[in-house]
Amino acid sequence: MKKILIRLITMFFVLVMVMGGAGCSALVPWNQSLTVVVSEPDAQIYVNGARVGEGSVVTRVRRDQNVAIMATKKGYTPATREIGTTLSMIGIVDILAGTVILVPFAGLLFPGARELLVNNVALTMHPESQ
Repeated sequence: MKKILIRLITMFFVLVMVMGGAGCSALVPWNQSLTVVVSEPDAQIYVNGARVGEGSVVTRVRRDQNVAIMATKKGYTPATREIGTTLSMIGIVDILAGTVILVPFAGLLFPGARELLVNNVALTMHPESQ
């Protein structure tokens, strides 16, 4: 009976270690903040095609997907910017831990393994030439 109990406890701790080490990226929020400031305070701001405000906004976006930003205002040329993603520090930790124990590689499948290249964007708008 004592041997069975010891085996069950050992299996439980091994299971907890494996599940807990499934990759730190799995625990990171899937969204991150993005701040957009436009030179014209009444310019309309669009993120990935959706209107999010005007002039200056803080919004949440998926950390593992590119972001397209556009600002428009009548009489001005639209200002645009596209932001890509890169491997986050947590993703790097998952890779390093995965070289020792294979399980953390699973964290690379989650959005937390990536992050936007920049969190703050400033767009300058120019009047249309007549």
